[in-house]
Amino acid sequence: MRFEHQDSLEASDPHSLLFGAEVDEPQAVDEEPVTHYVPGTPRRETTRRARQQERLRRRRRRTATIAVVLAAVIVAATGWFVVRPLIENNLAAKDWSGAGTGEVLVQVKPNDTSGAIGTTLVKDGVVRSKRAFTDAADNNKDSLSIQPGYYRLHKHMAAKQALGLLLDPTARVSTDVTIPEGLMEQDILARMAKALKVPLSSMQKAAADVGDLGLPEGYNAGSAAPKSAEGFLFPDTYSFDPGTTAVGALQQMTSQFTGVDRDMGFADAAQKMKITPYEALIVASMIEGEAKFDDDRAKVARVVYNRLTAKMPIGIDATSVYEAKVAGQDPSKIDYDKPTPYNTRVDRGLPPTPISNPGRAAMAAAIAPTAGPWLYYVNGDADGHLFFTASPTEFQAAVQRCQQNHWGCT
Repeated sequence: MRFEHQDSLEASDPHSLLFGAEVDEPQAVDEEPVTHYVPGTPRRETTRRARQQERLRRRRRRTATIAVVLAAVIVAATGWFVVRPLIENNLAAKDWSGAGTGEVLVQVKPNDTSGAIGTTLVKDGVVRSKRAFTDAADNNKDSLSIQPGYYRLHKHMAAKQALGLLLDPTARVSTDVTIPEGLMEQDILARMAKALKVPLSSMQKAAADVGDLGLPEGYNAGSAAPKSAEGFLFPDTYSFDPGTTAVGALQQMTSQFTGVDRDMGFADAAQKMKITPYEALIVASMIEGEAKFDDDRAKVARVVYNRLTAKMPIGIDATSVYEAKVAGQDPSKIDYDKPTPYNTRVDRGLPPTPISNPGRAAMAAAIAPTAGPWLYYVNGDADGHLFFTASPTEFQAAVQRCQQNHWGCT
């Protein structure tokens, strides 16, 4: 086997990895007349040296080319790191820094997107650009929980900090009003007037226009629509935005009633009991004032329905008290022997309207009375738990115990 001799420089040439192996260019051969070899003449050694020098020259040229390319890459990379911040600064959303100054009242409307909120914030001078706010919102998943309403923000805020305040319940500007169960309409109107800082007459006028309050359909008093909002001002805690009108506040309350009615199927359940939804609401309003404990409410409902079925007067004095208060009279001077639409000691049947605004528990009891034969009830202890019976004799004995122990019986 024969190995061809390779020059040691060729074998170790690293440039061949980048540019490929060298190929010797064909050497021009001058045609010379053949002469005889003269001893001592270094002809072959001279040719080899010339070839090596040519190879070195080509390597130097390639090395110079590589150096130029690497220099260009370094210059380009350095330039990018210098230019990039300038480009990003020009393309970034314009934004202010810091928490801002002063106060601005900003309204977020129902169904506002982050873009719509951003537009409002720019208009009110809170953030510098809409995009700054939408970018902040996109980077915070909690931005989807922003609630409609009014917020107290600042001028010239960083978009991220503006978003933070919109997510902070303490930045929300509203008037909270709690309406407990069992209040009469006139008492609710007084509370609302005070909270909203409007004249009581404005609230009374708004309540008188019953047709504008959005009462639910199907709640007719006989063949006519209800003449008052009594019973429909659902007890709850409400948050009213700045500028809420008297009509708007009452509409919010009747809307809450409608939602509860649909949620619990109140009207449908009443109709299945062969009574109207309005009659069931009247019963619920009486239950609200008669029973303090959950276990007693559905039993009071049963006593009312049993008495109606037996054509007995319901005998709930709270109905006459309501009538006196609405008329501006002293409830302590009621003549219970005088027949009136609300005197259930004398009149057989329900009063013409609810006597209060009942809550969910009383409404639930009115459409789901406990089964039982009871016709009477009276306070059975000092806490106000009721004693129920179907016997007039037992009832009279229970009344005497209540009076003797001062449990609230007259």
